[in-house]
Amino acid sequence: MKRSDYEKSVRRLEEIVEQLESGHLSLDEAMKLYDEGTRLTAGCYEVLKKAEQKITNIAELKETEEA
Repeated sequence: MKRSDYEKSVRRLEEIVEQLESGHLSLDEAMKLYDEGTRLTAGCYEVLKKAEQKITNIAELKETEEA
């Protein structure tokens, strides 16, 4: 997932949360949105996990170079 895709996913998640919180959805609509939100959340989590690993690697490399 690219950065722009990540940002789109976050915006879509915000929309989903607003719709779910509105209380104006049928159970079927709410379940579909919940499913979509779960998939988007998993994708965003993977992007953040990869970014965290890159930061950790850079920090470890810097520590090694300074030693």
